[in-house]
Amino acid sequence: MLLAERGTPRGGPWLPAVAHEVDGESLRIWERPALTAQGRPVLAPQGPTVVLVHGFEEGWEDWRVLAQHLPADTRLFALDLPWRSGSRHLWADRGASTAWLERALELLPVRPDAVVAHSFGATTQLELLTRRTPSASVPTVLVAPVFRPHDQPMDALFFREAIDRFRGVLADGLRAQLGPRAEKIPADIVEAMIGKVRERVEPHGFLQFYATLGRGSSLPLHRIEAPVLLVSGTDDPSAPPAAIDALMASIPDVRLNQDPGLTHFCQLEQPVRVAEHISAFLKATPLHHYDKEAISA
Repeated sequence: MLLAERGTPRGGPWLPAVAHEVDGESLRIWERPALTAQGRPVLAPQGPTVVLVHGFEEGWEDWRVLAQHLPADTRLFALDLPWRSGSRHLWADRGASTAWLERALELLPVRPDAVVAHSFGATTQLELLTRRTPSASVPTVLVAPVFRPHDQPMDALFFREAIDRFRGVLADGLRAQLGPRAEKIPADIVEAMIGKVRERVEPHGFLQFYATLGRGSSLPLHRIEAPVLLVSGTDDPSAPPAAIDALMASIPDVRLNQDPGLTHFCQLEQPVRVAEHISAFLKATPLHHYDKEAISA
């Protein structure tokens, strides 16, 4: 049985909540309303409102399996951001990833109680937490964040390793999104599909990935006021031990759940375990529950 099939799925259907266009790039938000134990929509949810931020070459849909294993009284918003799957990744000409994430957060109809972000999205959210913005104090779960410690020089060796890591993430991401179907597709077809993704994404996509990775070591992580949970696998090359150690040493209010069974795309491949870590964090963290307070208020 697949991990995604274990446990009792919770929550209702996803609904389009916001559609907005900025400088030729679309920003969309999908909502999974909170439900009662009887499966009815909750008008005034008692549970938290959580925003889900996808990674590079992913999409809001990649959270749907994990969301089935979060409490039904959790109101979820999944962002659809310009670094989504299928993009040509020219969005950086009209703003850094932090600017796009902040724009999307400003479109939310309510203030979130927490943010859960994966990979490139996690790195972007981490950078946003270091800034003095309205969203900088939101408790955050960083799932498999991509991070470079300050003692790792950005030299030619690092550049080559970054390219290899980027290509590896693209390949692993495609396989994770295919799920069990990947085993039924001939290996040469899968490799051809990976080649098509690389052809579309490089070089613009890699440049944005590399620039974000490069800024990581200079971020003023000591300024982060929000509680932060790191969720990663012990063998994830995108979040090596040195990177996790640096984050743990620099973020004031931080905790770690490191699981040897988690892959980089654990929200797709091990959703039950990741959902358990998120749920425990939400229970243990004081949340504001801004159920009816609009961000623009």
